[in-house]
Amino acid sequence: MNMASIWATAGYALSVPCATIVTKTLYRQQEKDMNTTTTDRPTMAFTASADTGMPIRLDAFLVHQLPNESRTSVQKLIKTGCVTVNGTLAHKSGATIRGGEEVSVTPLAPVPDKYEARPVTFRTAAVHPDFIIVEKPAGLLVHHAPSSKEDDALVNGLLYAFRELDSFQDKQRPGIVHRLDKDTSGLMVVARTPLAHRTLSQLFKDRSIHKTYFAVVEGHPDRTGTIELPIGRHRHQRHKMAATSVNGRNAETHYTVLAYYKDTTLIAAFPVTGRTHQIRVHMASIGHPIIGDATYGTPSTLIDRHALHAAKLSFSYGDEEFEFHAPVPEDMRELLKALKADLNAQH
Repeated sequence: MNMASIWATAGYALSVPCATIVTKTLYRQQEKDMNTTTTDRPTMAFTASADTGMPIRLDAFLVHQLPNESRTSVQKLIKTGCVTVNGTLAHKSGATIRGGEEVSVTPLAPVPDKYEARPVTFRTAAVHPDFIIVEKPAGLLVHHAPSSKEDDALVNGLLYAFRELDSFQDKQRPGIVHRLDKDTSGLMVVARTPLAHRTLSQLFKDRSIHKTYFAVVEGHPDRTGTIELPIGRHRHQRHKMAATSVNGRNAETHYTVLAYYKDTTLIAAFPVTGRTHQIRVHMASIGHPIIGDATYGTPSTLIDRHALHAAKLSFSYGDEEFEFHAPVPEDMRELLKALKADLNAQH
């Protein structure tokens, strides 16, 4: 993307108040506490006895300890970061247990077999016969994660507003082809039909869907940059990702500076890949974490969440080119206003 296009996107998103954007629908959400963690669930601990049954694969060991679980379900627990060995997060089902190790398991929280259709607050930037462009507000889960309880999720609201999604075989993520973090605001594309789901999923796989994010980061990074660091789950803190070559998957993010402030910078970020927490991890890895990101940086007194917004989405579908924009929400607009005021006070 050239600089003129970046600035056009930034100018649109930063100048249009959220209240004036044309939307198809606005839904109501009841306020709930969404601050739940995996610590709400009991952890089971097992000591591997140094007997004739050793050495043994980690997944086989857990199947013996958890007779009601299948090998597949145990492997899912390991893959999703629910198992530690001697306090270190386990990554491989085939890891060797030799005897004497302390193995801990935190069960996944139960997720309903089928989501309930109910009103949830979100806006739609466009409704196409095959897909919906959603403006997800910060603080709203896309769908229930292992760490959540019975909070409302975007999927609840989608099922309420678009009843055709109930026909999807995947009842956990009907129509969902990609996600945004709970505290990231901005644009998502949701499929309305199974065929559209397959088509959009292939576009993501082919990296043919182009995304632009706005973020406010700490410090002053170079004016442009490319970050190519693999991302994998943190070895000790299961809720975090990390830039790591150990079990990491390739990840690539480009960024361009839009404005320097006193001690912070507004950037446009262009993720090529779509790893979990990618922009947040990559910016933190080069010493410029996103403002307000308590997981990879520090909390902020100026904003109650990480300052990251999915501002633009573009792709080709059928014989048409589509491009969508979402204005920066009020909390980030107020953050930028405060940063500009602080900068002007210096002069």
